[in-house]
Amino acid sequence: MQSPDGAQRPLPSTYCPFCASKHRLPVVQERATADAFSLSNLLPAGTITVTVHDDESPCPSASSSRDWHALPIRSLSTHPVDTLFRELAFLTQHHFLRATCRLGISGRIIFIRVYLIPNDLPNVHGKLHRRPKTVVKKAQRHMHNIVPLIERNDGLWDADEASLNVSQEHFLPSHIDNRTMAEIYSDLPSPVLGPAMNENAGLAHRVASGDAIWGLRTTLYGYQRHSVAVMLHKESSTSLVPDPLYIPVSCMSGTRFYIQPSTMTVLQECPTFSSSRAGILCEELGTGKTVMIIALVLANATQLAEPVESADKRPVMTPLAYHHFPSTEHTLARERAGLGQKAIQRVPSLVELLVHYFSSLRVTMGRPAFTDELEATHLWPFIRANKAFYHQYNADPVAEALERPNRRAVPNLGPRTMYLSSATLVIVPLTLLGQWKTEIDKHCHDYIRYLVVRRAMDLPDARKLASDYEVETDKSIGFRQESTKNKIEKLHELKPCTCPCLAGSRVPDCRCRGDPEVTPLLQVRWKRLVIDEGHIAGNMAATINYFAQELSIQHKWIVTGTPTSNILGLQLGRTTDEQESDLDFPHPNSPVATSPSQDDGRHVRIWGNYERTNLRKLRTMIGDFLAVSQFHTDSKSFTKHVSTPLCDQRGPRPGAINVLSQVMQMLMVRHRIEDVEDDVLLPPMRHVIIYMDLDSYALKSYNAMQAALAINAIDSEREGTDYLFHPSKAQELQATINNASQGLFWSASDILYNVDEICDLADGYIASAVRRPKVGPEGLDLLQQALKHATIAAKDKAWRAMQPFPDVPFKISGLDLAIFKAWARTGLCDSGQMTAVMHPDRLLNLRSLVRKRPLISSDELVEEGAILDRKEKRSMGSKSFSSVEVNQSANQRKEMAKEVQGTMEALKKRVEQMNVSDEEELEECQGGDKANQATTEVAAAPMTRTSPLSGVKVGPSLSTKLNYIISEVQQYSVKEKFLIFSNSQLTLFQIGEALSLFEIKYLRYTNLEEPLLREQCLMTFETSDAHRILLINLKLGARGLNLISASRIIFCEPVWHPDVESQAIKRAHRIGQTRPVTVKTLVIRSTAEEAMITRRQYLRSGDKLPKDMTTESGMRQYLEVTGNACFNSDVV
Repeated sequence: MQSPDGAQRPLPSTYCPFCASKHRLPVVQERATADAFSLSNLLPAGTITVTVHDDESPCPSASSSRDWHALPIRSLSTHPVDTLFRELAFLTQHHFLRATCRLGISGRIIFIRVYLIPNDLPNVHGKLHRRPKTVVKKAQRHMHNIVPLIERNDGLWDADEASLNVSQEHFLPSHIDNRTMAEIYSDLPSPVLGPAMNENAGLAHRVASGDAIWGLRTTLYGYQRHSVAVMLHKESSTSLVPDPLYIPVSCMSGTRFYIQPSTMTVLQECPTFSSSRAGILCEELGTGKTVMIIALVLANATQLAEPVESADKRPVMTPLAYHHFPSTEHTLARERAGLGQKAIQRVPSLVELLVHYFSSLRVTMGRPAFTDELEATHLWPFIRANKAFYHQYNADPVAEALERPNRRAVPNLGPRTMYLSSATLVIVPLTLLGQWKTEIDKHCHDYIRYLVVRRAMDLPDARKLASDYEVETDKSIGFRQESTKNKIEKLHELKPCTCPCLAGSRVPDCRCRGDPEVTPLLQVRWKRLVIDEGHIAGNMAATINYFAQELSIQHKWIVTGTPTSNILGLQLGRTTDEQESDLDFPHPNSPVATSPSQDDGRHVRIWGNYERTNLRKLRTMIGDFLAVSQFHTDSKSFTKHVSTPLCDQRGPRPGAINVLSQVMQMLMVRHRIEDVEDDVLLPPMRHVIIYMDLDSYALKSYNAMQAALAINAIDSEREGTDYLFHPSKAQELQATINNASQGLFWSASDILYNVDEICDLADGYIASAVRRPKVGPEGLDLLQQALKHATIAAKDKAWRAMQPFPDVPFKISGLDLAIFKAWARTGLCDSGQMTAVMHPDRLLNLRSLVRKRPLISSDELVEEGAILDRKEKRSMGSKSFSSVEVNQSANQRKEMAKEVQGTMEALKKRVEQMNVSDEEELEECQGGDKANQATTEVAAAPMTRTSPLSGVKVGPSLSTKLNYIISEVQQYSVKEKFLIFSNSQLTLFQIGEALSLFEIKYLRYTNLEEPLLREQCLMTFETSDAHRILLINLKLGARGLNLISASRIIFCEPVWHPDVESQAIKRAHRIGQTRPVTVKTLVIRSTAEEAMITRRQYLRSGDKLPKDMTTESGMRQYLEVTGNACFNSDVV
């Protein structure tokens, strides 16, 4: 060792500071030795510093050491010192790391240098891979404790105590990363196009550079073209990719190596595996994912799929070559299939070779220039009939080659004929089937062939499926039906084709039918499978996910804007115009799930059960459906290396979020918002919360429901199964909340919300509450309020008269008293109220009658009203409240179906007239518009002066939400179209009835309409100027639809889940939208709706919204405590 003056001096010895006895140890020299575990061969990770207390001080005779020496393993493993040193000793003893130490100049600080031993260290003769599992498991626990303590600092590495006051950089990322899954997802970088390593990768680069895509009429935006190119490159890539479970780190020397955060395994070289030729297209909502998939399909639409990779040789054949060519591969194929030594009559002619070549040709991009000429020749029928295929066997080829049976014997059946296809199979929800057809027609040229598979439709045979289409769309329901026909072994039992040849050729004219018990989908080698709105692939038990594994598919893609339920695409088009302040209501009494940080007192966000659920969905997509080898071969790999480190009870472990980000980036194709907005900037979207109060009659109904809840809480003492909030009452509680939500729009009850029963038992409730000590003064006060509001409702004659009917009553004026009494329902006309109210169905019938008979007298109107009233009373005797609602809703659907059918017929006629000259077409279109205007004017013509209804005016309804909707529609529908969302079918019915009353045309998109009618409604809404309102069931219509003709959106009630709300908004706020989009959510003050907005906004950054609102702690507390006492004292 050199002295400060440069002279050599003997190696010193020093005292070990970790024990009370004196140990003379040689100073460790950090120079290369023949030992594979010498420090020069290891990775200098950094330094750990330890403060020495008085009772742990070095022996008195020792002076502070300025030299580094090895940790005394034997002493540390037996002496009861700090856990840190015992763990270091264990890891050193079993070759996970080495450590040297020295005492600082003050004698109070111990500096420990840590050298990590990589598992791929050379020249150790496999020693590191033969360690017992128990040792490895224990070492992993110790490494999780030790590695986060390592700091990378040159001063500490040199034992400079002055560096202790400098901000340190940890070996592993130590900053607190409280990002949610949504934020991690949003932070992913835009995809990068890899190098052109082969011809198919070259195709990707040509697409990215702007080459035309065969069959596509739409011009793609730059980011769309780039995404298509990245997907093509992923499909064609055969290179190895880095294992995403390892993150790169650098040691003190600057050398990069890799560590697996879940196990703390250290490697000098990052492991690699074959790239997944599949992925998830999860571009921002509304950015044109459908057209991207269409472009992907068309980019190599004429390129046949490749046979499945196998140790078993699988040559691509055609029927002509298989039966008649004498080549070795065809001869061997015939022999293996059991056809024997078939005598070949003659060698193939040049024409036959040409037919075989074109039948099995794999073109990289576009359609060969000579194809049109070829189709005009006599050879084309032969080429079309000569379908390319390969044989797939279920026997073990290795065992068969060695002429010995497999240990687990499998019957050696015949070959399964797999037809090679260039087609893409697209599986979509039933609600999006018509949307896909529309998008294909919109973006593709007419010569693109596609098949739409609908309910109860028989599929073509496998040969046609494989060769007659570029795209085949199937609804998920039909896909599930086909999945039941999955007896693959029967395909191995099919007899060889013996069909005669086409005239003038040796090409078989095959008419063989497959087995009816097996779907033809299983006899095709598909180019790719696309699942639209692929969050359904995250359901582990989904039949679609299981059947997809049985199909033979070369590439798989999931298309979704929300890969898991709360990974949102919310940002595109949001501008400063959006009123975030309207949505931001922090809740001071809502604690966030956090854990105190070890370093600076800050808090670490804990990933709980909700995140575990989302991670499980992601694992199912990646491991089960996409079958990424890293996670498919080991079903526990994702849980062990991704989920568990993230969901640690102390918060995500160091590096865990980096791993999740790398896994996402490996498979997800998604551009960052700023990159998308470089190409296209959506108009601003403004979201406003509209607060309002209930009408007095609606408030009576709401308070009546609250009274029942309060009495239940007091009577059950909030305990036991009688209590509505008991865990066993989850379904009943959800139904009650749904009813309360309906009541905030308008609701009625044929049993009057049990207010009569409550009033009759009032004394008993009070007496029982007084006897129970748990009730207390607050409980008694709550009970008194409940009984008071039940009594108020029970005594109101008008309120009682409204309850048997689901319709929202409207205020009217100017109607003759006799006519009013005849047409208003019993109770409404003799209740003594100041303002006359009538149900809209009666008003619609009254108006319809007067228009049919414009000269009808007042006396005749009174008689007609009496007749109608008698008929209704007779029918009500045999009908329940719900059946009345169903019948009225059915009448709405029938009227809407008639209007839609008329519009569709007009559209068909317009299409048929497309061949006329421009002048004639313009004239006819203008004439049609005038006719429509005339019809509208007649329909909306005012009453005659002598009409009994001439002076009648319809005022507001008794629903404040409905009044706001009607006002918005009347004000803006002339220039803008509306999407009105609700979870309630009854709410949509009530809105539709009100729109009919004000003669505003509307359409409905709910699960009560047949799928075909729903498709026609969408087409009518997008093409007709007359229908400007679309009422949509939120669960059915929030995803996948393209409704850019609308620019105003109304949510009739707050939406608990932001991803559902975002999806619904993106039906209009997407590419193609040219207007600013206005979104309004209607909220009743001082109710659960206002609490929901507050609570959801508070939890939005935490990504912890459970699926069911009643299971979220803050909302449950509100509903259980505050909600039971939420009465409005204004009701008198």
